[in-house]
Amino acid sequence: MRKTMSNTLLLITAVTLGFFTNVVYGFAQKAKPKKQPSSPPSPQASKTTKPTNNGNSAIVIDNNQESIKIGMNLVESDPLDLPQWRAAQLAVAEINAAGGVLGKRLELVTSVSPNRQYDKVYPGLKRLLDSGVTCLVIPDGSELTLKIANLTVVRDALMIATSSTSPEVTNLKDNDLVWRTSPSDIFQGRVAAELLDSMRIKTAAIIYVDNSYGIGLSTNFREAFQKKGGSVTASIRYPSLPTYKDYDFKVQLDTLYKSKPQAVYVISDIEDGIKITMQSQIYNFFTKDYKPQIVGCDANYSNDFLFAVNPSVIEGMLGLSYVRPQNYPNHEKFLVRLKKYLQDSKDSSSYAFNVLDGLVDSETMDTYASTAYDAVYTLALAMAKANSSFATDIAKNIRQVANNSSQAEIINPNEFAKVAPALQKGKRLNYTGASGPVEFDEKGDVTGGTYTVWRVSKGRYTVSRIISFP
Repeated sequence: MRKTMSNTLLLITAVTLGFFTNVVYGFAQKAKPKKQPSSPPSPQASKTTKPTNNGNSAIVIDNNQESIKIGMNLVESDPLDLPQWRAAQLAVAEINAAGGVLGKRLELVTSVSPNRQYDKVYPGLKRLLDSGVTCLVIPDGSELTLKIANLTVVRDALMIATSSTSPEVTNLKDNDLVWRTSPSDIFQGRVAAELLDSMRIKTAAIIYVDNSYGIGLSTNFREAFQKKGGSVTASIRYPSLPTYKDYDFKVQLDTLYKSKPQAVYVISDIEDGIKITMQSQIYNFFTKDYKPQIVGCDANYSNDFLFAVNPSVIEGMLGLSYVRPQNYPNHEKFLVRLKKYLQDSKDSSSYAFNVLDGLVDSETMDTYASTAYDAVYTLALAMAKANSSFATDIAKNIRQVANNSSQAEIINPNEFAKVAPALQKGKRLNYTGASGPVEFDEKGDVTGGTYTVWRVSKGRYTVSRIISFP
């Protein structure tokens, strides 16, 4: 039954995204690249490209267009993308209800790919950029963010990633055009190490996916755990694949469990995490006398994972998930508005989401929804502050509208109507988001957040501890 429900969730997501794939691609294919002007267009200009120093075409928004477009890529096979898309739509709807940006309607334009492989994602993103989009919201993880940056930075396009957590993103040479509303795994690795230390666990083994996310998180955990006096008995990587349907983890698990570590840290996505935990039981690594403390990462905090694994295997499993502040009014109000927005929507994609919401606990549905919502608000606020829809102008103003400063006007979610009057008075803005206070450092990373320490108990996730940082 659990496997059936997990497959149902993935099917619903794929069908839902498929609903608008043809519409999105049809729009993008109709758009034609414009000629390159010799200099950036003025607010009255109608052309939509400008040359960069390296000769590539950098697309800019035409200020005579009826709407200002923000692009977003979605992956059909990723069940966490749909809540992020819906949250981004909610943000756009709220901003437009408050009068839009620069006197124009904000519009979310979407491309869809079947999986996270860059060669599948690239065509849709390129069509978005060629159509006149210069700001992108990317919900698809660290590895894809790093590769997408190779396309967006040379095109002078701005990207805000909503679920990219690898420390590698911090060090991108991106001309201040790559940002993220989810915190770096430097924090998650440290918190995981502190958690095991508090439990007096001294030996741990790591199994991680061989991509920027897995490498970054495993490295930071290992360093932090060893500083606490712990010993990492094995650090096993496995390949990053589009699907693990036919993949066998037996070889990796043999090495992982050989030394009988007290804890095993699983750094995976959903499908691979399901197989790792299930095959740990199938191959009899768990016995009557030995079962280590299983620790999961943020990607395991999903009911797709919970529904698919034998409950006895993951009973007592611990893990970390962030961007879920507790007793935080902005987040709680955001969830209420998001649910109402979904209920009021009438198209078939909304229906599919409502079915999905009925199958799972809403706590695991919005893991990154609030960071996607905050990404859209951050972009819109920076456009208003810059009085421009040029990506480079927007980037220069993001910290000016997000970071706290003395006498700044606090802008909460769904308060876009306060923006224009505050700017007319010469005030700075301080966006305090749905995912928590949104503060960016010099690298475009958020500087704080909240982790929930979750435990699997009787087939459900329970929150056992809240850890905020810095």
